[in-house]
Amino acid sequence: MRLELSHAAAAELDELLGYIGERSPSGAAHVEASLRQAFDRIRRHPEAAERVDERPSIRRIPLVRYPYVIYYEVGEDVVTILRILHGARRQPRPGEESES
Repeated sequence: MRLELSHAAAAELDELLGYIGERSPSGAAHVEASLRQAFDRIRRHPEAAERVDERPSIRRIPLVRYPYVIYYEVGEDVVTILRILHGARRQPRPGEESES
């Protein structure tokens, strides 16, 4: 199954890696590696994560070892990463636009 990032998720990814990278380049590399592993798990097993109550077509998975939550939607032949948010931030309702 193919995996793609929404515009919001791509912007959030750039922002979080840039923020961490300014403070700790090696920390950013570790977070990026963890994200890549999560993306691969999502691509291989898209139905494994929990569904979001308000929008069952959207699933969420916490990033292992880091305080980020990945929201995604499973299509017929593509999984779309919708958002990548810090767990301490107010979590948007599914479909809500980015505050950025």
